Amino acid sequence: MELPKGYREPKLVYAVELLDEDDRSVGQLGAFVSREMAEACVARLEVEGCTDLVINMIPVHTRLEDWQFDR
Repeated sequence: MELPKGYREPKLVYAVELLDEDDRSVGQLGAFVSREMAEACVARLEVEGCTDLVINMIPVHTRLEDWQFDR
């Protein structure tokens, strides 16, 4: 696939989210630029008693044109 001139890859953000009993996200507890930091956050929250946590990878675009190409 040929990318348009000037295309910029999206950055990834790793969001720590809480799931309900139906495995739906009910809130974001933090977002990080590295998976390692998100995993550290999950580990800390689990020690504090939180369960049903997931890490959701979210692409973040810097330009609308790039997002439009990736939709």
